[in-house]
Amino acid sequence: MKQIFIFILLVLSTYLKAQSIQEIDSLLLVAYENDQKVRTESMILMNKLNSTGANDVPVSVIDSLMLLQEQTQAIDKENQILVTSILKKGLPEGLSQQSYKTIWLIVDHADLKFQKKHLPIMEEAVQKELVSAGDFAVLTDRIRMRECKPQKYGTQSYTITVDGRQVIYIWPVEDAKMLNELRNKIGVGDIETYIQVLKATAGCEVIYDPELTVHQMKKMGLLKNKKERI
Repeated sequence: MKQIFIFILLVLSTYLKAQSIQEIDSLLLVAYENDQKVRTESMILMNKLNSTGANDVPVSVIDSLMLLQEQTQAIDKENQILVTSILKKGLPEGLSQQSYKTIWLIVDHADLKFQKKHLPIMEEAVQKELVSAGDFAVLTDRIRMRECKPQKYGTQSYTITVDGRQVIYIWPVEDAKMLNELRNKIGVGDIETYIQVLKATAGCEVIYDPELTVHQMKKMGLLKNKKERI
């Protein structure tokens, strides 16, 4: 009788754990969809702004961008609360691949403090092959950029406005000579291809100077009112 009772407890425990995993997957799927929806809409409006010039854009477009920015901040905050609760006891096992991708995405879109706090967990996820090395490189580079340090993998860029138009700068890299080798190791391709893709998707000029340093950028005033691409 005792063995039957123990068996029932084990089955029930497994069932409840499976239900919990399914619930987490569902919550993270909604979080992912909300994250991507506002960012896709913002990208469409930014491309419109870049193609027409800031001086010719209707006021309605500017208002829409500001509203989307507010919505993005609210969604990011909600998503960060969700991820904090999920990772409270460490990285959960048994989630879908999409869920692990979403956890990384929410951390990547958070502020610096949140990113640094969860970086070790993201590193653990890479070691367990739940998050790609390329995604981890993006997060690592974003943290380094926010700390005003040169990035390692060349995944980060920022936008400034020149004569009413958007211009994207690739954030300075730590070792330009080794950059493509490092990028190929994590499966993100060479920097030249990345720049071409960025030009096509953003619809504006992209500048990469392998000799440019963070100190030089500060002296040139390039860091004033810069905007990260996330």
